[in-house]
Amino acid sequence: MSRRFVITRFEYNGKTPLLCAVFEEHKMLEVQCIPEDAPAQILNNIYVARVSQVVKNIGAAFVEIEKGRKCFLPLTDLKNPVFVKRITDKQLLSQGDELLVQVVREAVKTKEPQVTTNLSLAGLYSVVTSGEKRLGISGKIGTKKRQALRECVQAVYDQQFGVIVRTNAAELSEAHADVLLEEIQELQEQLKSLITYAPYRSIYSILYAAPPEYIRILQNQRFDELSEVVTDDPDIFQKLKIFSDEHPSMELSTKLRLYDDAQLDLHKLYSIQVQVDRALQKKVWLKSGANLLIEPTEAMTVIDVNSSKNIKKKLPEEQHLQVNLEAAAEIAYQLRLRNISGIIIIDFIDMASAENKETLLETMRALVKSDPVKTEVIDLTRLGLMELTRKKTRRPLHEQLILFCTDET
Repeated sequence: MSRRFVITRFEYNGKTPLLCAVFEEHKMLEVQCIPEDAPAQILNNIYVARVSQVVKNIGAAFVEIEKGRKCFLPLTDLKNPVFVKRITDKQLLSQGDELLVQVVREAVKTKEPQVTTNLSLAGLYSVVTSGEKRLGISGKIGTKKRQALRECVQAVYDQQFGVIVRTNAAELSEAHADVLLEEIQELQEQLKSLITYAPYRSIYSILYAAPPEYIRILQNQRFDELSEVVTDDPDIFQKLKIFSDEHPSMELSTKLRLYDDAQLDLHKLYSIQVQVDRALQKKVWLKSGANLLIEPTEAMTVIDVNSSKNIKKKLPEEQHLQVNLEAAAEIAYQLRLRNISGIIIIDFIDMASAENKETLLETMRALVKSDPVKTEVIDLTRLGLMELTRKKTRRPLHEQLILFCTDET
């Protein structure tokens, strides 16, 4: 099936956020919304920050990336920190210290943005890091290809920085391995230059500004799975063309398309409004007649599987398993679509068979493997609740729209 990455603006509560979505045929697989009046993006930016407070009892510090704008820095993230100014070297970190930090998580509700001292620069095929000085290969790449890539990258891995080879590198043939090596060398030189000149920059300086968010989202896609990158915005199309020219190894130019069909606009072609509205509803119906209730809370997301009226008296255990397996597939899809993260508790229909419970667990583990965001199925509790965790990388869809695109903000 062909996948398309679509960038467009759509109307929501009187505002026009920018929508970036992946479609398989005409089904929306994942979506992110960027508000039209969004503040300047800080995610992945690198700053000269000042330590405003060290709180040892929570193992963290608060640093300012601009005057009055605090970020949370776990002390466990102090891996080979790059200091611009130190008050004393007798402590790990002191109030008034100036050091380089990178924003790794946006502000979430009442929580400040989170930063790290492990600086990283990402390309299409690799990431170079300053703190974790090791060579890693994406676990989603097959064993044989991983070994070949590891041997290939050793030629440019000088251990001054860490190198992570991304999943996209699996697309490269041996004949095009130089594309990966050139990218790693460029990123290493860029990071080295950034660190070298940091002492000459003033407090709160931005040493590295991430590209526009829609380009960053695009960079995180599996390019071998995308057939097209489509937008109906001429300005965004031109910026994508410039980005494509600056990154020829991505071969983006062959996939770029400006959609300009006056008879059928992009929104109607992909039923964008309908699919977004559906992704915000609490109840999700399954083909069998069962349904899911998805309830986000402050601490976790709770998903309840309801059989409705589709369970007959004959062979109920087998029917319970079939409904649970159908629900598992839909839940894996909804996690990605809605960008549900953190702790997730699923209340499946009760089953007596230990074998059926294990089948359900293994099925869910297999389903979440295709999720580009790290998702882990923990276990079934004694009460029959399934526990999952999904890495927090950005706000869930309902927060992106309800928090950013209403008049209450």
